[in-house]
Amino acid sequence: MAERSRPNGLSSQMERTRSAIVAAARELADTGAEITMPQVAAEARVSEATAYRYFPDLLSLLRVAVMAEDLVAVLRAATRGDDPVERIGQAAEILGRAVLRRQGAVRVIVASTVVKPSTARARPAHRFGLIRHALAPWADRCGSAGHADVEQLVRGLALVISAESLFALIDLCDLTPDDAIASMVTTARQMTAAAVAAIPLTPAAD
Repeated sequence: MAERSRPNGLSSQMERTRSAIVAAARELADTGAEITMPQVAAEARVSEATAYRYFPDLLSLLRVAVMAEDLVAVLRAATRGDDPVERIGQAAEILGRAVLRRQGAVRVIVASTVVKPSTARARPAHRFGLIRHALAPWADRCGSAGHADVEQLVRGLALVISAESLFALIDLCDLTPDDAIASMVTTARQMTAAAVAAIPLTPAAD
C-alpha cells in the first residue's frame, strides 16, 4: 500500500492505471461539470474500488489532476505595464476564468476544505500568488513603511478574487458567469485604486 502512494515505485501496469485515472479526472474537470469518483472510474475504465486504491478520496485525486496550473505564469504573460489597478483586474479575470473552466472540480475542492479545514493547506492558494504578482511593482515602491497597508490590501483582495466569491455571485446573486467575473474584476479594481490613492509611495532614489 505504501508503494502505491509513491508513483515512482509503481509497476508499469500500476503506473498506467494510475495515469489513466488522473487523465480521466482531468478530462472530466475540463468539462466544468460536477465530478465524482464513480464518474472518474467509469471514464478511466476501472472499478471504483480500484480508483480508491490509488487515491483515498476525490480531493487527493484532484490535487494531482487539476490543481497544479501556474496561473502566475499566465498573468505574467498577459500583463503589460506596472499599473496595479490594471494588473489586479487581469489577475481577477484570470482566476475567474480558471475557476469556471473547471468549476465542478473546484466546487469539490472548496466544499472539502470547508467541511475539513485541516485540508485547506493542501489547496494551491492561486489567488495569493496572482495578487502579489499583480501588486509587486507598486508594492515595491511603497517600501517598508507601506508594508502593513499592502498586506491588508492583499488579504482584502483575497476575499474578492476567489472561487468562493465567484460562486456566491453566481449562486446567490443570480449573475451569469461572465457578469460574476466582471463584478469580481470591478470590485478588485476599486479596492486597489482606493489603496493606491491612500498609501504614499517611497520617493525613488536618484
